[in-house]
Amino acid sequence: MSRLLSEVRYRMRALLRREEMEAELEDELRYHIDRHTEKLVAEGVPQAEALRQARLEFGGVERIRDEARDARGVVLLETTMQDIRYAVRGLRTRKAFTLGVVLTLGLGIGANATMFGIVDRLLFRAPPALIDQASVHRVYLHGIDRGEEDINRNFQVRRYLDVVEQTTSFSDIAAFQTRRQGVGSGEGLREVPVTIATASFFDFFAARPALGRFFSAAEDRVPVGSPVVVLGYDYWQTQFGGSPDVIGQSLQVDRLLGTIIGVAPEGFVGMSDQGVPAAWVPLSAHAHAFRGTTYHTNYNWSWLEMIVRRGPGVSVEEAEADLTQAFRHSWRQAFAAMPGWGAVEDVRPRGTLGPVQLERGPQAGRDSRVAAWVSGVAFIVLLVACANVANLLLSRAVSRRREIALRLALGVSRGRLLRQLFSESLVLAVLGGAAGLLIAHWGGAGLRALYLPADFPAGALTDGRTLLYLGAVTLVVALLTGLVPALHAGRTDLAGTLRAGGREDGFQRSRTGAGLLIVQAALSVVLLVGAGLFVRSLHNVQQFRLGYDVDPILFAWANLRGTSMDDGASRALNLRMMEAAETMPGVTSVALAASVPFWSNEGRGLWVAGIDTVRNLGNFILQAGTPDYFRTLGTRVIRGRAFDERDRENSQRVVVVGEGMARVPWPNQEAIGQCLRIAAADAP
Repeated sequence: MSRLLSEVRYRMRALLRREEMEAELEDELRYHIDRHTEKLVAEGVPQAEALRQARLEFGGVERIRDEARDARGVVLLETTMQDIRYAVRGLRTRKAFTLGVVLTLGLGIGANATMFGIVDRLLFRAPPALIDQASVHRVYLHGIDRGEEDINRNFQVRRYLDVVEQTTSFSDIAAFQTRRQGVGSGEGLREVPVTIATASFFDFFAARPALGRFFSAAEDRVPVGSPVVVLGYDYWQTQFGGSPDVIGQSLQVDRLLGTIIGVAPEGFVGMSDQGVPAAWVPLSAHAHAFRGTTYHTNYNWSWLEMIVRRGPGVSVEEAEADLTQAFRHSWRQAFAAMPGWGAVEDVRPRGTLGPVQLERGPQAGRDSRVAAWVSGVAFIVLLVACANVANLLLSRAVSRRREIALRLALGVSRGRLLRQLFSESLVLAVLGGAAGLLIAHWGGAGLRALYLPADFPAGALTDGRTLLYLGAVTLVVALLTGLVPALHAGRTDLAGTLRAGGREDGFQRSRTGAGLLIVQAALSVVLLVGAGLFVRSLHNVQQFRLGYDVDPILFAWANLRGTSMDDGASRALNLRMMEAAETMPGVTSVALAASVPFWSNEGRGLWVAGIDTVRNLGNFILQAGTPDYFRTLGTRVIRGRAFDERDRENSQRVVVVGEGMARVPWPNQEAIGQCLRIAAADAP
């Protein structure tokens, strides 16, 4: 080891203190020649003759210098540095050329680095501090609904408890959900992401609290739990100034008034896809505050996700078989309590294990597919940039063909010449990579906002994986852009070039350049076709009729945070909210609604005379509102009438159906005047 360290120190000294070592070499050579000269003079040889003989006997000084430099082991690095300095000087003399190439490469590299950071977080990167990612899975429930397979990852507390009780293949099981909730009180109240989780959730991560502790299993015991809160690190810094005195303070989290017992470590997000959690609360305490003491006994509140860790030696197939048996047992219990669930033999429930990355699982959204498509576009842009720069470098190499031929004729090896040409492409690629890094960090913020939560740390300058990818892409770009001019230079005909001015090289360049232009044109056509299809799809989306005016509508609701109200008080509050909204400048219409189209929906069973099972005809979503509901939404009633003041609690029951729904139970008939029952077969 000491010898290795000595070698390293010697080579570093040879590289960093080259002039000093050259001076030492000169002193040593001069010393030996002077001593031999003195010896000859002492023997009676004249001074000038003695010096000449000493030099002859000592041998070629230049040869000795070269051998000494080779012995240092840094010649290749020194010549490479010389080539880079030469390339930098040459590029500085052609600033317009350099700027154009750097910007071209910067756009291509920056676009690819930006999309890599997005795709990496969506598809490949495990949550921070997750232990043994290969054995951790999200849980999915598959079943048959109306003859088609249905996949769900949202579970009831009761079903989670069934899995815990009925399975033996998992060493850890946890349930969680992240949703935006009101945290704090008064002026400090903010709606922020909050993770509701079982105490076992933290066992999946190698994370130690920055302050205090996480909540324990005793504090998450069904049905009540303990009202405790663990703060997110960023929320602790912004709302409490990072004060250690926060432990023991009270904090209102939605309906739960909890005691702060700890602070999560910096950068810890758990499994959240809604942003960095501001707080963590026990599942049992939150569910009890939200639904009372019966939440863990019924199967009608699906809101939790599950993650599991396979036990040692348990395969995925064995774990899924065990999970399926637990789901079937749970389904039988649900069917016994609520026959509407359907029999096990009809639904055929089964459990599967998916990756921890949500966008790689069976319920992946459109974000991952769109991000992959945009990544392909960015890669094509990079190829076009490389072809363009390679053509520019080829043109420059052709203009220098006589210089290259002359250098070869003077004894420069072709290997050294190729290294010098590649050094120039490397310098350009590095400068382009630096420009691409800035583009990815600042210019890519808009793209990241489309796919990632806004508060996730996603800047390229602080992301090690993105930096490594950007460095690898830069090296590949240097090779791709430098390959064509290097091959062109390697085939230089010395005699023909020096004698005829390189007309043959010009002919060869024209063929190679034409090939590069064809590549650019072909890739550009692909980009143009893709861009055209994208613009057409965007136009179609913008023209798609949702049935109501989206832009001018605002949705407001009262978050009572656990405050209990009877029906009369709740109705009075809603009316006061309507009156307050109507007095606001710019508000033209106000209505109360039970849900929001395409965001929160309520499904109810329908019964129509003459049809055995309306449910088999499709999903029917129920909306409810006050008389100004349709006018506020900007929805036109095309036949019949909308609600009005005649439609009160004790008046005739009426309903307005969508045009699409009207064609399903009453094809080729007029829907107005037909009857249906909602929620029960014996309903009015």
